[in-house]
Amino acid sequence: MQIKPHLKNLIPYPPGKTINEIKKELGISGKVYKLNSNENPLGPSPKVIETLKNCLLEVHHYPEASYQELKEFLAKKWDVLPEQIILGNGSNEIIEFLFKSIINPDDEIIISKPSFLMYEKFAEIYGAKIKLIPLTKDFKHNFAEILKNISERTKIIFLDHPHNPSGSVLNRKDWQDFLKNLPSYILTVIDEAYGEFIEDPSIPLGIEFLKNGYKVLILRTFSKAYGLAGLRLGYGISFIELSKVLDSVRQPFNINLLAYKAGLAVLQDKEYIEKSISLVKEGRKYLTEKLTSFGFKVYPSQANFIMVDFGEKAEKIYQELLKRGILVRPLKAYGFSNALRISIGLPEENKILVENIKKLI
Repeated sequence: MQIKPHLKNLIPYPPGKTINEIKKELGISGKVYKLNSNENPLGPSPKVIETLKNCLLEVHHYPEASYQELKEFLAKKWDVLPEQIILGNGSNEIIEFLFKSIINPDDEIIISKPSFLMYEKFAEIYGAKIKLIPLTKDFKHNFAEILKNISERTKIIFLDHPHNPSGSVLNRKDWQDFLKNLPSYILTVIDEAYGEFIEDPSIPLGIEFLKNGYKVLILRTFSKAYGLAGLRLGYGISFIELSKVLDSVRQPFNINLLAYKAGLAVLQDKEYIEKSISLVKEGRKYLTEKLTSFGFKVYPSQANFIMVDFGEKAEKIYQELLKRGILVRPLKAYGFSNALRISIGLPEENKILVENIKKLI
């Protein structure tokens, strides 16, 4: 058996630790506060729970292969055609569809350094060349440097917006200037996993660029604001030529029945969605103000997390919080050895975090 040479040194994506993993590792028997994976602290929508209960008697059947009802609902939400919607087992799967259908060995992709690690992982798996462009000093995508590094082999530019792990965003003019200067053969992927949490009106969503004729693919997920991380459901929105190709390379029944039905249910629970988004915005403001008052650098965020520079105390604070059952995300893998990423939790969870950090310092 001959393994592809470029896969021999592939390092898997490092996921955040689960509650059970931490309890086993540290022998914690009490409550664990999970602020490390950018999940929805409210738990699932009541409508989702009820829907899933009713679906359990149907799991011996395959789901509807076209997923037409969900596509139509999302198309109406974004004012596009159902054929422009691509569904995935998490938005990660749609990223893989791109590599299957567009990228040949030795083609180039451009990503920011750092950004969501799966862009790089898929490039390594499929043998693509990677150009890493450092962020600007204020941890934003460096559009000027990205444009300078485009070559004839460049096929896709991946841009998470808001950016992970900083939570940074770029304004409309920056985006327009960037897209106008891109060669027509390049696809721009605008990953809006955290798009629901943007509250600054000067920050655009990718849908306006798609409707203005730019070659973009917008990625969205049900894992954050919609509280379905464990069911793995995401989608993309793009121009017809691309969306049809991406839909053709997906496996049949790539969305399981429960995820499909849960997606439909949560989209109709406006109260839950509004509460989820409001909770994040309020918690983000609270944590930013409190941790800033302690003397730490909190980077402006439009996501459901904040990145905090704790300086030389970062590792100690991380380990001490861990012992107390409070999980946050160290950012060494992203190149920020002095920073931690903190997901916004319930008000009481945010307060407990602040109180513990205050004790530690």
